[in-house]
Amino acid sequence: MADSPVLYLIPSGLGSERVEHLLPAHTREIICSLDHFIVERAKTARHFLRAAGYEKNFDETVLLELDKHAKVQSYDELLRPLSEGHSVGVISEAGVPGVADPGGEIVREAHRRGFAVSPLIGPSSILLALMASGMNGQHFEFHGYLSRDEKALGQQLRNLEADSSRLDKTQLFIETPYRNDKLLATLLKVLQPHSSLCIATNITCPQESIQTKPVREWRKGRLQIGKNPTVFALFSGSISGRK
Repeated sequence: MADSPVLYLIPSGLGSERVEHLLPAHTREIICSLDHFIVERAKTARHFLRAAGYEKNFDETVLLELDKHAKVQSYDELLRPLSEGHSVGVISEAGVPGVADPGGEIVREAHRRGFAVSPLIGPSSILLALMASGMNGQHFEFHGYLSRDEKALGQQLRNLEADSSRLDKTQLFIETPYRNDKLLATLLKVLQPHSSLCIATNITCPQESIQTKPVREWRKGRLQIGKNPTVFALFSGSISGRK
């Protein structure tokens, strides 16, 4: 382990209980060595830590919750353990801290204060979806959540499709699970038939489903994603060979 305090960015499970399959031994070793964590929810973090093999008494473990709804939160409180010489782990609810999940502001502040930052190896739903999509992995962009307004969403998707066609770029985005099917309906309504759409659901879980098809093929079915965590990928460039 590092002699100086380090802010470790810890990938957590994507809904799968098989933590030992998702995190390498070195990542789990570092997790189990820590006594201080910055987390989204303490209850969820405790469950994840136990699944990762953490055996320390939680009464003696510091779990500081990151309040994403607060306009201002004391970085002094969150980063005090680092100032006192203790390494700290950052855990988001699912996936990778700072990538489509909270944590980036803590990392920026740690850098500003001169602390070492180390990302640990583990699952990222965005990269896993891109890997499995068969789309362009050399040129891609992640857009996070798209517009909730149906008219604005339709135009946004047309713009992403046009950019993908012009630049041979894969476009990735996500949605709040309860809005998945509404987004899918809009995708199938506004996109060109030849464009490729990847729907990656429940990545790393037993119910995992990752499929890439032309929009015209998706329109033939009656897929319902439901409230399952999903990453969408869109590609309309020449690399698809479907124009």
